[in-house]
Amino acid sequence: MRSDMIKKGDHQAPARSLLHATGALKSPTDMNKPFVAICNSYIDIVPGHVHLRELADIAKEAIREAGAIPFEFNTIGVDDGIAMGHIGMRYSLPSREIIADAAETVINAHWFDGVFYIPNCDKITPGMILAAMRTNVPAIFCSGGPMKAGLSAHGKALTLSSMFEAVGAFKEGSISKEEFLDMEQNACPTCGSCAGMFYCKFNELFDGSFRSSITIQRYCTCSQ
Repeated sequence: MRSDMIKKGDHQAPARSLLHATGALKSPTDMNKPFVAICNSYIDIVPGHVHLRELADIAKEAIREAGAIPFEFNTIGVDDGIAMGHIGMRYSLPSREIIADAAETVINAHWFDGVFYIPNCDKITPGMILAAMRTNVPAIFCSGGPMKAGLSAHGKALTLSSMFEAVGAFKEGSISKEEFLDMEQNACPTCGSCAGMFYCKFNELFDGSFRSSITIQRYCTCSQ
């Protein structure tokens, strides 16, 4: 196993001491099991990521049941919709490389035997795909899933795209302030990546072409 590099031999006794200190090893035989990283992108300010900690907990349990030892680590995440229209957008594309670099660093520095990636949204998914290609370690991707479409007070289906259109409509006076606020409060009703065929969805389709994804995630909203 790749992880033997950090856990086999008398010279790695210091590394084993540190591994015991993590609390992840529950029995003396755990040191002989594969070490699997969980690369999570949980972050509170991105709706596509607020629920990913729950997915990571499920993944940890499943990895243990399969006979391996899970170790979770996090990457950053930038929400393009929130970062758009100001200096924050300068950080969106570079964040993809930061994510790829960070994941590659953790995976190779600790010689993981496999990786369970939990991405969502525009730059996080390709960042993790880049990391998987660089490290060439067996990997599974489990997307956080899309949010549900919203519904206005008048029964009109809403998505984030509706809000961009609503900004222009409100400025030109074709919708009222009340309609504008109603759309704002109901366009994004759940957690998950933005509803619609945005860049994130194409990333997930591309990821699926590698046959490494848990494909049911692609058809389930985050609330499901």
